[in-house]
Amino acid sequence: MGRNTNKTEVSDTTIHAALRDIQPVRTTGPAVVFYSENEDQFLKLDTPITIPSLPVHHTMNNTNPPEGYREAILGIVEFLGVHTPNLLAGTRWSFDPRSILAPTFSRVEEFDGHAYLYLVLIDLTCRTLEAEILEPGTNDRTPAYRSPRLYFEADYFPLNGLDADSLVINQTIPATWKGESGEGYMIHGIWMDADINKFFSKLVLPAGTRNHPYYPVTCKQHSVSMNAFGLENPALLHAIRPNIENELDRILDELHANPFSEDSPIFRELKEKMPTGPGERWQHLSVTATLNERDQKEYTVEF
Repeated sequence: MGRNTNKTEVSDTTIHAALRDIQPVRTTGPAVVFYSENEDQFLKLDTPITIPSLPVHHTMNNTNPPEGYREAILGIVEFLGVHTPNLLAGTRWSFDPRSILAPTFSRVEEFDGHAYLYLVLIDLTCRTLEAEILEPGTNDRTPAYRSPRLYFEADYFPLNGLDADSLVINQTIPATWKGESGEGYMIHGIWMDADINKFFSKLVLPAGTRNHPYYPVTCKQHSVSMNAFGLENPALLHAIRPNIENELDRILDELHANPFSEDSPIFRELKEKMPTGPGERWQHLSVTATLNERDQKEYTVEF
């Protein structure tokens, strides 16, 4: 699922009022999230969500949502406010004219004098093998469907300041392009992102923890970011950022030359210097792989 990078905050008093009405719930017990065979993150809902047929937005330079789209977003917000309130509490809706199937919600949080962006992307793509189709799609409208799953991304990003009119992510990581492999029509690009995610996450996780496909500390939007699911605030990201950002040049040089390995000298060195406190959040992390009814592998992550 791709990350939206060109969003326009829509002034819709009804939707934003519904978002303000969502009250977060203090949870007990471990956080539980799931991953598909393709490593897409999702929640299993106690009540299936109904996604209405959405009008296709054909004009990419038109930043106004098409007719009927706001009403659909309002219904989704109201449903999630009841069934997954902690996901959207305190956020505002942003519209991306390039992707009507990826409504995005965000809020700015301040921690220890630093600003962080909490960003949630809801994936409304109809996965036909997992959904009940209520209305087929057309050239002008997406299919309407019902599903017991909610696919999403939720992340914390460091910001350069608290100016609400100019939110700029603190992009400390340069291009992660590594090179190409293959020949002729089979050439494909190689990026370091997967290895960076492994390096960052393994620095924080307790030694020996099995975590695939869940990586709590990531490289997104060219920044040191964190999977926000199951976290109440960006405190853990704030605590580990200096230890990673001060060594980024060395880390990237290592991963450009070699695939990630816990046996690499630089990883061992930085692992010893990393404070153990943040990793305690994942002390009891467990990942269980199972086969679903279609014999596809899925993962249950608890921490």
